[in-house]
Amino acid sequence: MTGVPTVRGGEDTPTSKERGSAMLSSEQTSSAPADTSVNTGSKRPSRRPRRKQIVVLGIAVALFAGLYAYPFTGANDSIVLTMSTIFMWIILSTSWNLISGFAGYVDFGHAVHFGIGGYVAGILMVKQDLGFLATLPVVVLVCGLFAAVIGYPLLRLRGVYFSIAMLGAFLAIREIALIATPLTGGARGLVLPPMVNRVWFYYVFLVGAAIMVAAAFWIRRSQYGGALLAIRDDEDGAEARGISTTALKLFTFVLAACITGTVGAFWAYQATFIDPEIMFRDDFLIAVALMATLGGLGTAWGPPVGAVIYLVIQDYVWANDTSNSFLVVFGALLIVLVLVMPEGIAGTVERGDRTVLGRKIQQFKARRTRDESTTEGAR
Repeated sequence: MTGVPTVRGGEDTPTSKERGSAMLSSEQTSSAPADTSVNTGSKRPSRRPRRKQIVVLGIAVALFAGLYAYPFTGANDSIVLTMSTIFMWIILSTSWNLISGFAGYVDFGHAVHFGIGGYVAGILMVKQDLGFLATLPVVVLVCGLFAAVIGYPLLRLRGVYFSIAMLGAFLAIREIALIATPLTGGARGLVLPPMVNRVWFYYVFLVGAAIMVAAAFWIRRSQYGGALLAIRDDEDGAEARGISTTALKLFTFVLAACITGTVGAFWAYQATFIDPEIMFRDDFLIAVALMATLGGLGTAWGPPVGAVIYLVIQDYVWANDTSNSFLVVFGALLIVLVLVMPEGIAGTVERGDRTVLGRKIQQFKARRTRDESTTEGAR
């Protein structure tokens, strides 16, 4: 693809200097064919990735088709609700990964967008008697404007200072929602018109999750994603190479906020009741960060995998907890996972050469590549 940097998902991640040089090289040679095998006349190097992509795409389509047909198998509402919740967290963790994983700005206040989206939808439905779908454009607009207003000054901070500032924004907006009783209902909350249709929400979150995962793969392989990774690794270097870091960070922050706010609106409509403690949840801050970190920060398929594993472990431990030690057991499991795979599941598989498990995986992949090369050479 013309102008696409050589930062690719599923491949070894280059250093920041290599990535920056690759991006400049990509821009300077944008008129050159992307696949060098065409020039050399060798077709073998391009066949293997294409086959792999076709297989992965086939598995993804089959998985989506199976999940789409699942409600027709007679599944009860409880399972449908659980599946909907998993899809919702896949959207949220992937959204959080855009600014925190790709750009490297760890957002500890991301739940503020979730709460604002839910409250905007709830207030318009209760106070203005609007239908839910009519509130969605306003939700996106308000979340985008809020993110732009706070993101412009806060994204000039780096590291833990940005994280703390976002946490402060989260706490401040939650207090405003609590004291603005005439508008938000305060601690009494708001009761939304009921919409008891689990299957409808199942499909909404399923399609949303599929779109988000596909978008994450596209971003990971695009010049936009390469620029975000360059900012994460060396922001000063990226700016020196001509990347408009401020505009790119702000755009990504606003995009993630609009996605999370929209999910918050759907969740509020599904719950039919909102108050500050529900919409501005403390556990949201921890859960979304753990899901993305467990799966692999800055990867396309890490957050979805992390969200599924996190929720499965949580439900299993919770359901089998007979000693009220749920948090202790759950915390111990997470500590072990982080020690074994500090770069997350996706990071360990792709480039995890800093752990024993990651090195074993790299050695296995190297052996398999050698075997395949030997087999093709024998033909």
